[in-house]
Amino acid sequence: MSDRPTVNVTPSGSPGGGLYFIVGGLVVAALVGAYFVFGLPGNRPAGVAATPDNKTSITIEAPKAPATPPAAAPAAPAAPK
Repeated sequence: MSDRPTVNVTPSGSPGGGLYFIVGGLVVAALVGAYFVFGLPGNRPAGVAATPDNKTSITIEAPKAPATPPAAAPAAPAAPK
């Protein structure tokens, strides 16, 4: 028999744990940046709307008919003989 004891070593933690930490930090940074880019809730003066009213009215009028009918085209000249 051998005098040396048997030692079984199992790794603790998951591989890539640091990667999860970095990705999580980037997600949090993106969310904080979006919060500032798209506007803070209390960053507007009182009475100012967050977005403008989308009430656009466009009216297109058809051209009016002329008051007098156009003149008739002149008759074709006679053919030379």
